[in-house]
Amino acid sequence: MTITDAQTDLRRAYVGGGPGAFVSGLLWFVAAWVEGNHGTRTAFITLFFGGMLIYPLGLAASRLLFRRMRESRDNPMGLVALESTIAMIGCLLAAWLILPFEPALVFPLAAVAVGTHYFVFKTAYGDRLYWLLATLITAVGLAEIFDVTSLPGGPILAVGVIELLFAVVLTLRALKAGAKGEGLSPGGP
Repeated sequence: MTITDAQTDLRRAYVGGGPGAFVSGLLWFVAAWVEGNHGTRTAFITLFFGGMLIYPLGLAASRLLFRRMRESRDNPMGLVALESTIAMIGCLLAAWLILPFEPALVFPLAAVAVGTHYFVFKTAYGDRLYWLLATLITAVGLAEIFDVTSLPGGPILAVGVIELLFAVVLTLRALKAGAKGEGLSPGGP
C-alpha cells in the first residue's frame, strides 16, 4: 500500500476526520457551558475526560451514520493520529498541573495542545486543510497566552467554533469524494 493509498483509505474510513472534529467541537462547547456554570477546574476536567470519548464517538458516527467500514488492516497510517494523541494528552496533563497556579492559562494551553496535535493529521489523511485547522486552533491558544487579543467567549468557544466549521467542511469533502468514487478502497463501500 502506498502512502497515498493509505491516506485515501483513512479519509474513506473516517469520513475525512470530520466526525471526530465534530465531536471535539461539541465537547469544547460543553466545556464552555461547564466553565460558565461550575468554574474553570470542572470545565477542564470535563474537557480532559470528555476527550476520551472523541475517538469512540467519531468512530461510531463514521460506522453508523456514514456506513464506513474500518480502514484496511495493512494500512501503515492507521496509528499516526493515535501517536499524536498521546503527545497531546501529555500536554493536557501539563496544563492540568498549571490549573491551581494559573487557571487562566489552562484552556489556552489546551488549545495549543489540541491545535498542534492536528498538524499530524495532514500526514495521516493527506489533507492540507488540517494544517490550517491546526494553525488556527494553535493561534487561538497562543493569542490568549500572550494576551494578544481577547476573543469573544474566550478560547473555549473559539476552538469549538473552529472545529465545528472544519468538521462540516471535512465531512462534506469526504462525502463528495465518496460520491465520485474517490477515496474508496478496493472492496470498500
